[in-house]
Amino acid sequence: MVELLVVIAIIGLLAGMVVVSMQNIREKARDAQRVSDINSIVAGLGMYHNDFNAYPIYDGYITGSDTLSTALKDSKSLNGIPTDPLNTDNSRYYYQSTDGEDYYLQYYLETDSIHGKVKGLNYVVP
Repeated sequence: MVELLVVIAIIGLLAGMVVVSMQNIREKARDAQRVSDINSIVAGLGMYHNDFNAYPIYDGYITGSDTLSTALKDSKSLNGIPTDPLNTDNSRYYYQSTDGEDYYLQYYLETDSIHGKVKGLNYVVP
């Protein structure tokens, strides 16, 4: 009986370790997706700027149906506008350009696993 309890305890401990490591893997995968998404948006903004000699004017979160997303889709700079994998109040891409001369693009990372990026708030400017 004692041996059975020990085996159950060991299995429970191993299962707990697997769940924790899977959560960490998911966070790192979402961060990699975020960096890829931001790079796509930056490339689309560069193509838009080449065509119109200005960046889209917008101040808000990127939802896929906002003014920025519509401008990039209509100009064929990007086919689909990526949004944050979680897309919650604490985790969204934010874009700001009030004059079309430059922009500020912000995003959050859950881990510090991306080289050159920090956990938490990160941003891109041209």
